[in-house]
Amino acid sequence: MPRFPLRRSRPPSRRWRTPPPPAPAEASPLARLMGRDEVVLADLRGRRLVAGRRVLVTGACGTVGSALCHHLKRLDPAALCLVDRDGAGLATLAHEMTGRLEAARVRIGEVDVGDRAAVDELVARVRPDLVFHTAAQKTLAAVERDPCLGVIANVLGTRTVVDAAVRNDVDRLVLVSSDKAADPTSVFGATMRLGELLTRGATGGRTRFAAVRTGNVIGEPGSLLSTLAHRISAGEVVTITHPEVARHFMTVDEAAGLLLEAAALAEEAETFVLDMGSPVPVIELVHRYAEQLRLPEVTIRFSGLGPGEKLAEKAFADSERRIRTVHPKIWATRPAPPPAGLPRLLDALCAAAHEGDDDEVRLLLRRLLPEYRPVRRPRPQHEPGGEPPLCDAGRSPDPPGL
Repeated sequence: MPRFPLRRSRPPSRRWRTPPPPAPAEASPLARLMGRDEVVLADLRGRRLVAGRRVLVTGACGTVGSALCHHLKRLDPAALCLVDRDGAGLATLAHEMTGRLEAARVRIGEVDVGDRAAVDELVARVRPDLVFHTAAQKTLAAVERDPCLGVIANVLGTRTVVDAAVRNDVDRLVLVSSDKAADPTSVFGATMRLGELLTRGATGGRTRFAAVRTGNVIGEPGSLLSTLAHRISAGEVVTITHPEVARHFMTVDEAAGLLLEAAALAEEAETFVLDMGSPVPVIELVHRYAEQLRLPEVTIRFSGLGPGEKLAEKAFADSERRIRTVHPKIWATRPAPPPAGLPRLLDALCAAAHEGDDDEVRLLLRRLLPEYRPVRRPRPQHEPGGEPPLCDAGRSPDPPGL
């Protein structure tokens, strides 16, 4: 019988061993501040929508507006019209656009959106296919002190842009709103909610409308983190309104991407919201940022909630039905039909605002919006010469704040 040599078994070669799983990617500094991963919104739908079309952006020099313009310039629009009241800011932004677009495709319009004649002339001349309306007065405390200012900027301005879009057969218009529009307790939130209703009331023609509720926007460009960094590094006291105050946070890229997604998804004046997770306690955000700066010692004082401010915001009102979209991180709701007599009441509201009648403006806002339940508190008392609270709950989305 033939004999075969014995073979001794050898340990498996290293090259055949299963490699260890890759280490999880470290969260970005902004993700650690927000307590969640940043939502990456692909440009595929946006590119199909924007390429070869004329686009107009109001409030182009603001935080969200300028971030949106930088996104748009990469999507090959036929023309990009930048609209703002800030002439110097427009010139700078237009120069930044020409790094990607030919100068002939970039236009500027130094226009106040409350000026009906100027807006009509501009829209008729540019004939945009897409309009992104980001211009507004977004400081909650300022609007609460001067409700006429908020109505003129946020209601009359939106009405003017919406009407011009309808008259000039704009294909799509997207409005930037705020999470403070959900069951509003402030004049600012009420004006944002009215803006959403204006888009709902304008449906039925060629133009498709959508609104986007943003949270508090952080990241570059912006003043929140630089202000916070200065106060912490200088050993100054950081003032926020309340130990339990919490806010939704999002990055400027998320805000710009959400606007583009909303434009692509718009059908029946939906209001779109990014899934931002649970509101982040502001006191935690301050401590997280202090740790990132390697300056864990931070002194915090509390000034008290101001008029119209909530402890925590919510993305949807209790009465609103959430609707899934094709994007797993974007939800929508369809607003109820606007109240009967909306045009007449809006005329009265704008007339009262132009006359400077604060009491009549507040009364008409409550008639227009039964869900508006104002919270009237005394204004927080600040130390003479001291810094205002970092958590001024109305500085969302532009300039960014808490």
